[in-house]
Amino acid sequence: MGVTTARRAVSGLAFALAGFLFAASAVPADAARRKTRFDGIRDCERVGNIQLRRNNPAFRHFMIDRSNVTIDRYSERVGPLFVATVYHGRANYESVTGLRPIRFICLHGGMYRRALFVYALPD
Repeated sequence: MGVTTARRAVSGLAFALAGFLFAASAVPADAARRKTRFDGIRDCERVGNIQLRRNNPAFRHFMIDRSNVTIDRYSERVGPLFVATVYHGRANYESVTGLRPIRFICLHGGMYRRALFVYALPD
């Protein structure tokens, strides 16, 4: 009697495992891609807006021109922080006095990390 109970338990476990694998394979593949989407430039814009607003009360908005961004893979430590990517290029700096083009540099920590430093240079 103990052997048949053990066989039923093993066959039930195998059936449950097969059902789980079937359900996991039915999940759309694009759901996994959406979960890992990474946009370091958007993160640089967000951190740039925070840093520039902190330093200038007349500041309104910082927006990176995505068509003119150079991406350099770096993978080194700068002081105590790890920098994975350096973004640099042109951006727009809007303040009370109006919109003006600038150059920017952004040090980013990589996927699942944040932008570490954003600096704006007058053009």
